[in-house]
Amino acid sequence: MLNRKASLRLNVCTSLLALLLSVAVATEASTACQTGDPMPSEMAGGMVNDGSCPEGSIAHIGTNEVWDRDGQDIRIRRPSASTTGDLLILVLHRTDDILPFAVNGWQRAAECYKENNGYDCLTVADCTEIKGSYCYRFENKYRGRDLAQVVFIRQVSSSEPDTYTFDLDTDAGGQPGWAILTAVRGADPRNPVRDWSHEGCDQNADSAFPSVYGLKGDMVLLSQSFDDAVSQRRFGAPRGTTSFGYVSNSDEAGFLFGGILSSDGPTGVMKTRGDGASDCKDALVSLTIRPQ
Repeated sequence: MLNRKASLRLNVCTSLLALLLSVAVATEASTACQTGDPMPSEMAGGMVNDGSCPEGSIAHIGTNEVWDRDGQDIRIRRPSASTTGDLLILVLHRTDDILPFAVNGWQRAAECYKENNGYDCLTVADCTEIKGSYCYRFENKYRGRDLAQVVFIRQVSSSEPDTYTFDLDTDAGGQPGWAILTAVRGADPRNPVRDWSHEGCDQNADSAFPSVYGLKGDMVLLSQSFDDAVSQRRFGAPRGTTSFGYVSNSDEAGFLFGGILSSDGPTGVMKTRGDGASDCKDALVSLTIRPQ
């Protein structure tokens, strides 16, 4: 039989071991949430995780991108680590041609249509002539075909396809189009987008993404269309974010940056880092995503 002192030491050691084990499991779960790896199960106190991120956290799971010479039959794969319940954010980009503001099976979250380099963004609210899923006139005079991007969202279902196909034109041909598709885990499934804003002429060699409102723990996403082909180093991720996606070809480029907010309130203008390029040749969208 253990004496009182030995019993006390045993209890302390047992408690310390349990604490260390719980910390290890929490760390493993957090790492798995960030990387998309399988979550731990039945460890430390019977913890069973269903594969989702811990409540209140949100994480980037993966991103794919593609460029297409005429914007037709654009095929893009869903990030391989994404699973049921994850949120997909699709950004369709176009230059010198029409771009649909609606895609079957997806919900529009934000948009920016530019008339020319020095113009600000036009939105669907500015559209005065609609045919199907396309706006042919904005404010009765603009066409918005110089450069455009539309952000769509969709939740991964249990029968989600591995690949999506998009035709950006109503006919068989057109100007280049490109797409960036990213997946995040732990987003609010009912109302994921907290806020969004756009900027069409930032008058800065860097890309100055407009401020959006967010809360601590939200994910901020920064999507950029650029009307020239540029190397990735030209536009480095703004402070507090990392590069999620990049594609460039011919005479155009697209970037997607993201990060987790560390405080409540407006983000303020978030500028890219690097050499930059011609000012007012980009179309910029900022948005914040709520955690569940």
